[in-house]
Amino acid sequence: MIYPVGKMRLAAVILWLLFLWNSEKSFIITMIIGIILIGAGLCTKFEYYSTLIFAMGCGVASSAMVNIIRIVYWQNPKRHTEYEQKIQKEHIDKVDERKQYLRMKAGHITYQIMAFALLMIAFAMALLKVNTWVIGIVFLLFVFQWVAGIAVYRVLEKRL
Repeated sequence: MIYPVGKMRLAAVILWLLFLWNSEKSFIITMIIGIILIGAGLCTKFEYYSTLIFAMGCGVASSAMVNIIRIVYWQNPKRHTEYEQKIQKEHIDKVDERKQYLRMKAGHITYQIMAFALLMIAFAMALLKVNTWVIGIVFLLFVFQWVAGIAVYRVLEKRL
């Protein structure tokens, strides 16, 4: 009795994946890649890397699954009007100049907070006498963020 039920469930899953295939190919492919990584993580016997591969597979597969569930939820005919309102609101928010300014300001403030946090983390690690290469990596992250911020500013300055 259990065997046919398992076969029917497998057939239902396959039909569901084929139904989603036309509209959500990238998420299905991502979910399959995640499942492959989970299997590779379970099948390999490396001390550290098999756990890392398994965790990456879980993250990739769950991310794709959440996106598929979100899309299926919003494609339900019961939610069509609510979905249209949501799409219209997102479009208005993208075009609205005030919202654009707020997004840019939020990015700028976040950039400043992260720069300060990286410097404070490096300082705290220095006080705790952490290995110098770890402190150097945190400081290099700060330098990278600073250089990337300047580069992005100059590109946007030329473009706009």
